[in-house]
Amino acid sequence: MKRLFSIACCNVAALVVLSLAAMAQTPTTAKTTPTPAKNKASAKTAMKTAAPKADADIQKCTQDKFSSGKFKDDGITVAVSGGEATLAGTTKISGHKGNATQFAKRCGATKVTNNITVESTPKHKTAKATDKSTSQSKKP
Repeated sequence: MKRLFSIACCNVAALVVLSLAAMAQTPTTAKTTPTPAKNKASAKTAMKTAAPKADADIQKCTQDKFSSGKFKDDGITVAVSGGEATLAGTTKISGHKGNATQFAKRCGATKVTNNITVESTPKHKTAKATDKSTSQSKKP
């Protein structure tokens, strides 16, 4: 009988410990942390209801992003009118074209027209091709 009682007490103690551990991990209702889905939705709503930025602010923000970092060597220019940004210029890296659009949107542009062109790099002749041409020209 003592053994049965001690086993029951151990089980109850283990149940209490597990319950307390579960309660410690569960957030209380006083903490209002929004779920990621709600947070994204509210951020989009806030962006739509926020006062639109001035064209000069959008242009300066976007141009600042292009004048630093990896975009320094690209010849990208920005023109903003009515909240719509027009990007122009050239780059050697195709990824920069897509990133430029994202930069303009993050700076507050409502619409982005991307006229950036990607320069193609010329293909170099292989050494074998040049060796054949020189060896053929040397034959009498």
